[in-house]
Amino acid sequence: MIAKTGSKDYELFLVPGHGELYRRSSSETSWTELLSSAAGVNIVAVSPDFALNTTIMTASRDGNLQISIDGGNIWINKGNPAGATAYDIAIAPGPTREIFLATSNGVFYSNNLGSTFINRSTNLPVETINNIAVSPNYLIDGTVFCTTKTKAVYKSTNRGNNWVLHNSGAVITGQTNALNEFSELQISNTFSTDQTVFLSAFDGLFISTDGGITWIERQTRENLISGLALSPYFMNDQRIIAAVYNSEGGFYTSGDKGATWSLSSTGWPNSLGLPLSGVDVDFVQNYAGLPLAVATNIGRKIGFSSNFGESWNVFTVPEFPHISTLVYINVFALSPAFDQDQEIYAGTRQHGILHTTDGGINWRIVPDFPLSPHVTSLSVSPNYANDETAFAANRSGQVWRTDNGGESWSRIGSDSIVINGSQSYMWIAISPGFSTDRLILVGTNNGIYRSGDGGNSRQPLRHAKIGPSKVIHQIEFSPSFNEDRTVFVTVRGKGLYRLSLDNVGWVRSVQNVGASLLSKNIQFVEFRMSPDFKQDSTLIGASRNKLYISIDGGLIWMLTGSSPAP
Repeated sequence: MIAKTGSKDYELFLVPGHGELYRRSSSETSWTELLSSAAGVNIVAVSPDFALNTTIMTASRDGNLQISIDGGNIWINKGNPAGATAYDIAIAPGPTREIFLATSNGVFYSNNLGSTFINRSTNLPVETINNIAVSPNYLIDGTVFCTTKTKAVYKSTNRGNNWVLHNSGAVITGQTNALNEFSELQISNTFSTDQTVFLSAFDGLFISTDGGITWIERQTRENLISGLALSPYFMNDQRIIAAVYNSEGGFYTSGDKGATWSLSSTGWPNSLGLPLSGVDVDFVQNYAGLPLAVATNIGRKIGFSSNFGESWNVFTVPEFPHISTLVYINVFALSPAFDQDQEIYAGTRQHGILHTTDGGINWRIVPDFPLSPHVTSLSVSPNYANDETAFAANRSGQVWRTDNGGESWSRIGSDSIVINGSQSYMWIAISPGFSTDRLILVGTNNGIYRSGDGGNSRQPLRHAKIGPSKVIHQIEFSPSFNEDRTVFVTVRGKGLYRLSLDNVGWVRSVQNVGASLLSKNIQFVEFRMSPDFKQDSTLIGASRNKLYISIDGGLIWMLTGSSPAP
């Protein structure tokens, strides 16, 4: 949150996720803690007249309010006047210090700096209010906007006394937490002249230029490469399949290391004519015959292709009505013995882990594993045919393991991983020599954790480049790790690193091989190593809609192709 204190001066207020509140001015280089984690701060709002009244307000996760009128040095506890959970706060401009709360019990209003509140929810549905915003011209127009859990956008022109719905066109997708469907509501600083309002939704970005009466959806991003798979015989056939998400999504194939692409989505049903958004793709390893590709899309489909995507045999993942009819697969992992066991694990948003033992025809929800939050990573032991071991991680920072082919799951190492905040994107990578070295690396938003005993215990890797406070996006072991001891890691905002590990899995050296790309603001959303990395030293990296290739182990990178989608 930014508070202006002059024409060029400002103060920043930060809630990092553990309940603390920090402040830093434009002239400072370090942060000052204003409230400790005991305060449980979840929301912060600053007065639009901060330069004059230095007013800040916070709300904790349980709805407790605190206010400061001296820039955060002294705080007054206001309790929980709404008797509800607070999801947003808006402080109105002007001397009367009016405050609006978006809560689980509707909209609450105060005209005495939060000493007392009254409910102002006339014409609003009886459901959670998750966003609220006040016009910069409020003293004249009395305008306030809000969204509810299922409807957007409501407008009031009489200080919240009653509300009128103006349909933004944003729909509930079911692809995220219900309260995150409408994630942000913002009003232009020059609203009095341009009448512009912005709504950020999971469904897209919606804009009104007539004061919130009519809305249009705007393009938010170009096609995104969401999955990348290199043929098991990549060194010879140069084949890549890409999953692409968004307006011209689907599955694309290249036979020249990504220089040129062709659409390869034949067989994927698309009766509604909507974009065929691909989610993930991989090749079965150790497969007898032509390489077998497996892919998933956003619409609970899983497809198989034995001709590099020219055609697909697509199965529908069943519904599980007792949980939700909307099955969304985030990630999947194939058994290395798929030829024999036909096993696939699929990590979902609301259904935990799904498991098939007949190549995608029938599925079940595995026992023990939590249904939510999102599963972010799955990894199957390279010795799965013998040890029946697989690992999974979710956004709560939990790591789970099965050692009996998915029949039961148990959480492991619960006390050893420390994440930043309440949720973390997690990544699990298993050593190719797992049967003997028992080595696992877990990427978190607080660095990499190493286990040398199959996941029972873990210790953080302390190296500054990939250690505590670093957000790890992806980890990949070299296919010939037993010989070269090489691991590649992407660190959000820092680039791609090449790690050399010692014979028990501790870091010997770290080299940033993505620095040249990062200097051009190029970061990989996904990268892959050639299955024959020992011979060809090739890596392919996808940066949203462009692909880059290195043939010397990451030292030099070249653009190999643009977005697979035309």
